[in-house]
Amino acid sequence: MKIFQKGFNYSQDGPGNRLVFHLQGCNMRCPWCANPEGFERDGALMTDEKWLMPELCPHGAVEGLTLNRAVCRECTGKECIHVYKGKGIYASCEEVDTEEVIREALSARMMYYDGGGVTFTGGECTLQFDELLTVLKTLKKHGIHTAIESNAAHPRLQELFPYVDCLMADCKLINDKKHRKLTGISNEMILQNIRKAARMHPWVHVRVPLVGGVNNSEKEIGELIAFFQSLPQENMTFEALKYHEYGKKKWRQCGLDYPMDEKAKITADEFRAFRDRIESAGLKYKRT
Repeated sequence: MKIFQKGFNYSQDGPGNRLVFHLQGCNMRCPWCANPEGFERDGALMTDEKWLMPELCPHGAVEGLTLNRAVCRECTGKECIHVYKGKGIYASCEEVDTEEVIREALSARMMYYDGGGVTFTGGECTLQFDELLTVLKTLKKHGIHTAIESNAAHPRLQELFPYVDCLMADCKLINDKKHRKLTGISNEMILQNIRKAARMHPWVHVRVPLVGGVNNSEKEIGELIAFFQSLPQENMTFEALKYHEYGKKKWRQCGLDYPMDEKAKITADEFRAFRDRIESAGLKYKRT
């Protein structure tokens, strides 16, 4: 499995204290993404300006405090990460055997207090589907509480249901045309999978990233609420996530221009109003 980040987190990625694995690769390109280093399936080349030196690249790609990515794209040796291994240029992810992921998850049992366990997120964790399925099956066999956070776009998502105790699914927009324009993919499979999960899975937690100019209009909020109300509610919880700029620096470290501006920010009143709309619609709001 290709992993770009891992560590413990309490309650934000499922219940209790959890060991969270961020899997490399994503099929969306959300312009507000906080983890752009997780975009590419093979990983990204990242930089740290404090440690970026010409000596790290024998091909002259380091130009002052920046990296000439055109040179990097033509490079086959990747000496910057395989030979010099400096802090100034590094790969976003590492490749780990599924057996090692399982061993690490099992060895951390004592840390899974308050109903905790193991969570896989991304990037988009389902892009490494076969490996993820193998690990989830094994962890469930050993009685480990499991969770995934997914954009719910994978056509085989239903196969994971028996091995996932908590399914967290993002739902950004109902309008397919706008969803395609902003994320790069259709939301048809996403909505279909959320409907299936609502009928079949014991705990589905739907998260809406509220972003100014994206999904905060009365029309778009109304469409989201109407869709949520159409779902069986017994095993569903909902949450809004306020837009933030925590990932802005990482866009630059990946050699990308951050595409969002001030219009994306959500006021506290606006966020509270959306949360209240969810609750007043008879939906179960759960803050993580």
